[in-house]
Amino acid sequence: MPGRGTPALKIGIDGTCLASGRGYGRFLRELLPPLLADRGDHSYVLFVDEATAEDSALPDMPVERLRTGQGQADAASGSGARNPLDLLRMGRGVAEHTLDVFYFPSVFSWFPIPSSLPVALAIHDTIPERHGRIVFPHAWNRWLWQLKSWAARRQATSIVTVSEFARRQIADQFGIAPDEIFVTPEAPSPGFAPVVDDQDRKAWLRQRGLDPELAYFIFVGGVNPHKNVEGLIRGLASLRPDSSGREASLLLVGSYDTDTFHADTASIRVEVERHGLANRVHWVGFVPDAALRHLYAGSIGAVLPAFEEGFGLPAVEAAACGAACVATRESPLPEVLEGGGRFFDPQDDSDLVRALEFLWSQPEARADLARTALARASALDWAITARTTREALEATARKGTA
Repeated sequence: MPGRGTPALKIGIDGTCLASGRGYGRFLRELLPPLLADRGDHSYVLFVDEATAEDSALPDMPVERLRTGQGQADAASGSGARNPLDLLRMGRGVAEHTLDVFYFPSVFSWFPIPSSLPVALAIHDTIPERHGRIVFPHAWNRWLWQLKSWAARRQATSIVTVSEFARRQIADQFGIAPDEIFVTPEAPSPGFAPVVDDQDRKAWLRQRGLDPELAYFIFVGGVNPHKNVEGLIRGLASLRPDSSGREASLLLVGSYDTDTFHADTASIRVEVERHGLANRVHWVGFVPDAALRHLYAGSIGAVLPAFEEGFGLPAVEAAACGAACVATRESPLPEVLEGGGRFFDPQDDSDLVRALEFLWSQPEARADLARTALARASALDWAITARTTREALEATARKGTA
């Protein structure tokens, strides 16, 4: 129910990132069901462009379809830019509604709206600012991002983010007081859970021509340069065979061929070839959650080697399936999954190797980490995300009318 003293609000939500395969697309898809289930007296309107509406499973709520020349998921890419006319159309579409507050679940999908409307803006991380030279393939893309980010923050009444780590990074990067930033933590999807029967995983591997007894680490996500997959490849090359002579492999999971962000697969493939790992690094493409659950559960561990993560959801998903992680310290994961993995300095390849070696060579210790990881992940829930988001929106509406 709405907080005490909070009137019923009509809340607009930017839904143009629903079709995105990136983390902020998943964030909104997971957030909306519990947010709507706990709406109380509030009402919501979702604003989407026509392309997103056609490509997405829309939730059961009022939806305003706005005509644009291109879908947001394609336009707001690492090498593209949204059409100014489309931005104007989206803003005009919002202006035609009487709203009390508007929520942007990501800066990536922000567009200008009427200045009198209170805005809650979600900033998931500071990666584009801190690592812009490798995130964006061209200087003009980086400049456009800086301009959009500045304009979005200038219009925002409140800032929302997904972790205490991201709050600290945002406060430092943009000079915003930490207590003025709302935290709405992410969680694993309910579909991620421990696996009792290992046969589905073995069948999946067999169908793809892989050894059903394969011992592997798993990486899930985009292969943008800031994800540091090249560092992971170098780390894998340094691992020695185990006592039975087996070598560790790596599954790379993601829609790399259709990723609209700057994905440097060529450099990764060169690194794979340079270290002679073609038979140990497997590009398996997109994997549905139902199958991914089994791959997580049967892995040595999930690896997030990025130079920075705002949350690190794949590691949390893996933890919910009973898997430990090897993850960057430049993330909330050392706090969120404390005791559930090995955490390393992403600027130090040797530190990454030590973390990988620990999980690979010490199965009993790995099992202890996995049990702790599962307990940590079990404490996270999208219902908490929905509640804290609703509270942030209520506070934003009050702040906008103060």
